[in-house]
Amino acid sequence: MGDGSSDDPTVLFLHIGKTAGATMRRALRRQYPDRLVMELRAPTVRPGRLRRDGAVEHFASLPEQERARPRLVVGHFTYGLHEAVPRPSTYLTLLREPTALVLSQYHHVRRHRGHLLHEQAKAHPDLRSYVTSGLSLEMDNSQTRALAGDTTTPFGACTPQMLEMAKAHLDSAFGVVGVTERFDESLVMMREAFGWGRLRYVPINVDRTRRDPVDDADLELVRAHNALDLELYAWAMRRFDETRSSIPGFDDALDRFRRDNASYRPWGRLLAAPHRLVDRLRG
Repeated sequence: MGDGSSDDPTVLFLHIGKTAGATMRRALRRQYPDRLVMELRAPTVRPGRLRRDGAVEHFASLPEQERARPRLVVGHFTYGLHEAVPRPSTYLTLLREPTALVLSQYHHVRRHRGHLLHEQAKAHPDLRSYVTSGLSLEMDNSQTRALAGDTTTPFGACTPQMLEMAKAHLDSAFGVVGVTERFDESLVMMREAFGWGRLRYVPINVDRTRRDPVDDADLELVRAHNALDLELYAWAMRRFDETRSSIPGFDDALDRFRRDNASYRPWGRLLAAPHRLVDRLRG
């Protein structure tokens, strides 16, 4: 666990919505004392933009001493936060299969009355209407936008150059790029990269609502609006497999982690119960 006395870099967990980031946050927070953790929340949202789009600017406005204090910063923000961190830093993130991500985001907005877009979404009674409305930038290459550090591109105007920028940032500035669908493997990679322990977890904020199947035409629409994210995800999966294969004894380490986590789950569920209650109340 980091104690703030070493020269280890500040870890910036770039949380893309609906990627199991809430579960990851709890695992990461256990690596540092509370005094060295910052939960970053942008205070305002520009019309038509995501809350994360103002996070870097908000962080940069804080006093230097406050920006230098944390060894872990977690939150919804875009690439670029490191430029305002007055010490060495590195990023972590989780990517998710884009079609599943879009569907999860869509249902999250409709289910949670406190979401910024919940009331506006009522005017769009189905997935096709909601996606094509342009109401939510999360329906349009959300992962590429965040990792490229983009906060200005309008709905439907993402470019291949943004995709290449996102790839370059992942290659140059991210200590680990995890994958939601391979969560356990991602945690083992982080343990190997940072020497962390106590990464056991139970899932929180999991949507278990039964949903009607999505027809092929709507799935194709989602894919068309997220073509860059699909390419980014495929590229990241190849990178993930290469990283996995480069770590000696990875399969054994993964097996040990899963056995340890299975033993922890009963106790972990008790600890996570307050978080599940809060999530239900918010819903």
